[in-house]
Amino acid sequence: MVKKHGKKQRARAKARRTGAGYASAAAGTAHEHTPLPDMGVLMSVPHGGGRPLNLELAARLVAACRTACRPCQTSLAQQMRLLENRATLAALAGTPFGILPSVGSFASETTRAWALLARAATAERQGDAALAAVEAMADPQASELLEDALDHWALGGASPEEIADMIQVVDLHPQDLGSDPEEGAEEVDKYADIVLFNEFADSKGWAGGDYTLHPGYVELPDGRPLPLIALEPCAERAGLEDLRTRCGWSPWNGRVDAFPELDVNWRVRARIGAQVLEELAHTDAGGWDDIRLWRGEAKAPRDWWDLLDVAGHTLLCGPVASTDPHAIGAAAEAGQLTAVVARARFS
Repeated sequence: MVKKHGKKQRARAKARRTGAGYASAAAGTAHEHTPLPDMGVLMSVPHGGGRPLNLELAARLVAACRTACRPCQTSLAQQMRLLENRATLAALAGTPFGILPSVGSFASETTRAWALLARAATAERQGDAALAAVEAMADPQASELLEDALDHWALGGASPEEIADMIQVVDLHPQDLGSDPEEGAEEVDKYADIVLFNEFADSKGWAGGDYTLHPGYVELPDGRPLPLIALEPCAERAGLEDLRTRCGWSPWNGRVDAFPELDVNWRVRARIGAQVLEELAHTDAGGWDDIRLWRGEAKAPRDWWDLLDVAGHTLLCGPVASTDPHAIGAAAEAGQLTAVVARARFS
């Protein structure tokens, strides 16, 4: 009897630690999504308030998201939202949202409000207020914050060392970089630097597709690269008017001080394992696709895929007549370019 009781206690402890269901933990059949990511970087951010963190639970949850295992995500997320794991949740969310200058309009109202505390915690290296806010959240709000954070962690592009470097950069002042603050302000008001790679393999997509795709990247105002896809018309209806009217993209003059807005309904769908781009689509209010600009299996250039992994978003722009980035800039200056920032979705 004592032996059985001890086994039950160990199973319960394993379920609490890993997030697995009790039955799975007792039977030793809990899913294993390996390799588990190294979540030691959570110890580098202040948002956990110096509390002990459940790094194993965090690693298993991130691994489940990266492999799109819904049952494990549900079980592990429930564990993460428990009060005893709120410090871990705060650190998990504070790692991206304490660095990003804006969480964007795609994030929940809960996340947008909490991100202000997250950025202040990173700047001041003091996370008590951010942690207290997470601990005070009702379960629905904690769920929203966790889901938004996992959208970033699920990509898996940045290593713990790269994230730590980004956290360190946030603490630097202009004088630390050898530049004058006024000079930095002048640099923001300039045309974006655009670089294009070799085009995707099979970038024309399915028969009858409207556009050919050209991958590249554009530098954000703070110097970070954002992946870019330039669209070259290859059908009669494709072109500037199509992107303006049917797609609803905004004119873009190519300047970083007039960067296009994120539209959460535009999706860049990709498959993680093969690093393949599968679809550019727009969804309606019900979540159904109402516009498909491209569909296929285009193997992404490695450098471009790495950027997509880290950023989680892509600038879509067009129409372009060639892969010359200077031609793109000229079209933008002439008012012949439209653009939108789309959200990446991985499977």
